[in-house]
Amino acid sequence: MDNRKLCSIRNRNNGITTYQLPDMHIVRTFGSGETKKVPYEELLALSYAPGGKFMLEELLVVEDQEVLEALQMEVEPEYFYTSAMIKDLLLTASYDEFADFLDFAPEGAIEIAKELAVKEQLPDTRKREMIEKKTGFSVNNAIMINRVMDEEETKAEEPAAKQRRVQPAEGKAQPARRVEPPQYKIVEKKTTK
Repeated sequence: MDNRKLCSIRNRNNGITTYQLPDMHIVRTFGSGETKKVPYEELLALSYAPGGKFMLEELLVVEDQEVLEALQMEVEPEYFYTSAMIKDLLLTASYDEFADFLDFAPEGAIEIAKELAVKEQLPDTRKREMIEKKTGFSVNNAIMINRVMDEEETKAEEPAAKQRRVQPAEGKAQPARRVEPPQYKIVEKKTTK
């Protein structure tokens, strides 16, 4: 394979993914869902770098089958799933299809599934339980925390009602309030000549 061939690489990780190849003087950063074209030579070097193979298999998606074969990467179909496909899987797939996804999907794809389950408030409690059993992440708790946070934000934005700090004592005479302004005696100053 030509070392200068450009290959599309997509970040499937929820956050930023960065790798360094000091010998090639390369530091490459991918935003969430960002796709970049990089030379095959760089991917080959990354595959030999510590943690590079993990990044290529779990966090990044090499979108060229020929490059995957050249890198000797055997991937499952879930490797190529996009966010839209994962959302569809969460909302409409059978339990067996969803279980296969959880068993064979790369780590980055499962992270996207967890984020989407909370964002979409996944209505299927059995799929919520499957996610928790596989990853230890409770979709139920995350949704509940988001609701509480939203309620607190709403309360903080509402203007506070005028409230007494101390309740008036019962049976005690309340001080009379002035109805008329106070009367002052005006004294004229006498001047001497």
